[in-house]
Amino acid sequence: MKVTQEKLPASQVGLTIEVPAELTGKVYEDTIRRYAKNARIPGFRKGKVPRQVLLQQVGPDALRAASLEELVETGIRKAIEQESIRPAGQAKVSTSEDELFTQFAPGSPLTFSVVMDVFPEVELGDYTGLTVEAEEVLPDAERFNNLLEQQRVQSATLIPVEDRAAKLGDVVIVDYKGELLPKEADAEDEDGEGEEDEDAIDTTGLSAEDFQVELDPERFIPGFVDGIVGMEVGDAKDITVTFPEDYGRTDLAGRGVKFAIVLHEIKERELPEVTDEFIQSISQFETLDALREAMEGQFKEEADQATNENKKAALLKALVETTEVDLPESLVQQEMSYMVNQAAAQLKNQGIDVQQFITAEMVERMKENARPEAEFQVKADLILQAIGKREELKVDEAELQAQVKAVMKQLGSKGKRDRVEAVVYEDLYKDLVTGWLLERSEFTLVPAGTLTKDDQADADADDDATDSVETDDADSTPSATAAKK
Repeated sequence: MKVTQEKLPASQVGLTIEVPAELTGKVYEDTIRRYAKNARIPGFRKGKVPRQVLLQQVGPDALRAASLEELVETGIRKAIEQESIRPAGQAKVSTSEDELFTQFAPGSPLTFSVVMDVFPEVELGDYTGLTVEAEEVLPDAERFNNLLEQQRVQSATLIPVEDRAAKLGDVVIVDYKGELLPKEADAEDEDGEGEEDEDAIDTTGLSAEDFQVELDPERFIPGFVDGIVGMEVGDAKDITVTFPEDYGRTDLAGRGVKFAIVLHEIKERELPEVTDEFIQSISQFETLDALREAMEGQFKEEADQATNENKKAALLKALVETTEVDLPESLVQQEMSYMVNQAAAQLKNQGIDVQQFITAEMVERMKENARPEAEFQVKADLILQAIGKREELKVDEAELQAQVKAVMKQLGSKGKRDRVEAVVYEDLYKDLVTGWLLERSEFTLVPAGTLTKDDQADADADDDATDSVETDDADSTPSATAAKK
């Protein structure tokens, strides 16, 4: 089969494929025999339909179209095998259907053109002996003490007090009843249009009796806790607050509410002493020193792992920035789709029905937002593959099969072994090459946050948005949902 290649931009190749005459004739005859074998035509037994009758009943154009489809698929497959091409996506036929149909004559050569993405040649530079800056993560010196204090708070005894006013850190029992304040009129409301039906707003969550409130401003909408601080047992007070604009319930977002508060009880926490008995009640260790040693060892291990991940990320970034790779769009699109699917799966795991609010347009926006990260990941993967191939690195077969077995056990009947093995192999191969590179690179460690200030700011913003959603749904009781931030 005659094949002419043309290298195109964006890691594409154009192929002009000439299917030989004998193959076009064979495929056409095979198509007729296949149709004849399966055709059901009155007056003839199945598989015994004469050729001329079949042509009249099915139609010569339908037979030629079916033959053409098979010829194009066969021609592309044979061209890929013959030219040892590594396709990165589906081939797209650039010859029009009309031209193909007009040109096709069984027993004569057929020529058509296709374009396809292919895996690019990676021009590797120096990839060993690199000196790279990476952020060092150190264990938090106060982490153990903070965790221990949290355990004391959780194990505290609540002691009623009556001789003082409520203060931050107390736990109080209150009745509260909320009254929705009139919405400020806007230009549209002045014309009598767009007015909200106040009766349609669910206000049942704005009232509760004998409700326990921890006097921590971070747990409630701004002003709610501050209004209770200073009240004494038996006091009644009105507190006016405004729900945040980004509040989870859109009907309350930005709205003012006046809460009538009656305080029934004030309780303060009596924290347990840190004795061996207390340590034994909260852990498997006998003494404070033993628990501290174990926990701080764990913290150091976690910090070392985080530092190692930072080394990997910094090394990949250095390789990507210094290596030219012509990225195939097909691979980038696959990675973008994978990232969006992962994000959707995470939302689903949080109990969010993504089908209700993610539209096709939103998916496309999400994919485009993911493009820079997807391009980086595809480029990094191609570089690691090229290095591994040059250095002839091999994944240990026993380790591969052990991990495949473990994953298959988790997935059960839902897992397809060949697919699982391909994914596990890819992960092990990346880890193998990355580890090989780490051993041959030098790292200058800098304090955490030095290299990622902008990234951390973006991450914090995302975390704040996530926290807002999670806090709204943290307690399913109507009263808590209304009063909590």
